[in-house]
Amino acid sequence: MRIVNHFIKSLYSPQTVARLRFQGVGKAIGYIFFLIFLTSIPFGITFSMAFKSGTEEFEQSMKSDIPDFTLKDGKLSSQLKKPVIQTDDNQTFIFDTTGAVKESDLNKYNDVIAMLKNKAIITSGGETQAFPYQTLGDVTLTKQDVSSWINKLSDLLPILLPLIFLFIYLFTVAMKFIGVTVLAVIGLVLQNISRRSLNYRRLWVMSAYSVTLPTVFFAVMKLLHTEVPFSFIIYWAVASLFLHLSIKETPDPQA
Repeated sequence: MRIVNHFIKSLYSPQTVARLRFQGVGKAIGYIFFLIFLTSIPFGITFSMAFKSGTEEFEQSMKSDIPDFTLKDGKLSSQLKKPVIQTDDNQTFIFDTTGAVKESDLNKYNDVIAMLKNKAIITSGGETQAFPYQTLGDVTLTKQDVSSWINKLSDLLPILLPLIFLFIYLFTVAMKFIGVTVLAVIGLVLQNISRRSLNYRRLWVMSAYSVTLPTVFFAVMKLLHTEVPFSFIIYWAVASLFLHLSIKETPDPQA
């Protein structure tokens, strides 16, 4: 497929990106959807496996390890004297109503489900989501209520996980569109430095392909659970440099 060929060459060839400036905006938009889908597959697989494993671990812990508790007025309470921390393979479950476990303590775990005094926290695939109990409103829940809810959640996983992936995918695509638009604005400055003359539409198309390398790189790092220092700066530096090199590959109007 041509789009696959464009994807591969956009990883290393500014000359190819320069030639693609004549491509229509619609095809460039389609390429962004393709790029995000391709780079989201590893995350989707690891997230689904971790979420399923975490749900099963949580369900088992609810049956055998967690004492009776009450969730009321946004706070979790029980007769527990010290935190319950269990690790099975790479999945960790934490139950703590004493306040001994802080949110910062969870950074040392790759995949963790934590029920803390004021919030529940899920970390999976390098992504962390916090759910303050206050968001539940004025409700009172017991261990039996939560166990029943978890059983229903397990039955809904085949439907729920694809919906979660779709939401994350569409959100990521939207953010990438914004990033490409900003990069094209940067391209207006870069073309002056390179003494080239390109309209904004062509710069936008080139920007859509110039983000391929940093997008793939950070997708791989996320898959490997590797934290990259200064990731924001590195992403924009690589994307801008690739766009700059691509602009330089276009004909010089003064030549």
